[in-house]
Amino acid sequence: MDHFDLKKDFSEFKATYVITIVTILVWIGQLLAFGNQATTGINLLNSGALWGPNILADPTQLWRLVTPIFLHIGWTHLLFNMFTLFFIGRQVEAVFGWKSFTLIYFISGIFGNAMSFLFSPQSLSAGASGAIFGLFGAVVGLGYFTEMPVLKQIGKTFAVLIVINLLLNVFNIGAIGSLGSTQVNIWAHIGGAIGGLLLSAIFPPKSLKRAIPAHYKIITSIVFAGLLLAFIILPFMTN
Repeated sequence: MDHFDLKKDFSEFKATYVITIVTILVWIGQLLAFGNQATTGINLLNSGALWGPNILADPTQLWRLVTPIFLHIGWTHLLFNMFTLFFIGRQVEAVFGWKSFTLIYFISGIFGNAMSFLFSPQSLSAGASGAIFGLFGAVVGLGYFTEMPVLKQIGKTFAVLIVINLLLNVFNIGAIGSLGSTQVNIWAHIGGAIGGLLLSAIFPPKSLKRAIPAHYKIITSIVFAGLLLAFIILPFMTN
């Protein structure tokens, strides 16, 4: 049996390790700041959770599309997401490399939160789920855009994981409703998956850059930017 080398593993999957560690530290910070009241609606809001009415009233709070990626609403929520990130994330990072992995993770999370801002503005939400769905979507997209048989097969497996997870969303904790009722922010999950799929062509692995036709990169860049702007602008126009 091979001896596990933490230093070597960290150097190979440093983005996954760093993101996991930082997210756990943020949760510890939530507990230190608010104790057993850390997951109440008002304290999640004060911690930086996504809350549409605040953004609509004060557009400078668009930073709330970013901060929820680091926040969680309980130990179960945190551990489930970090377990998934650590074990699935290492596989995805091995394919994309740490730079593309990091960009896809955070930008997918923002994209998912922006979609939630448009379609579910009254949900006070937090969690890394949208960003994690982005990693799933990136693997699916890489298989589609490269058209390589092995990657296409892996992509199909991850597509099944996305569908299953979306179907099981009713059993997961992903958001807090406007009055503190528990619900799943499925829009952030769907948005994260779509964002990751598109970003796989924009930030592909170095070794596969030439395997993705140039027109895919152009189209996905335009679609991604257009959708993100629509998700952010439309709520202000319809409010």
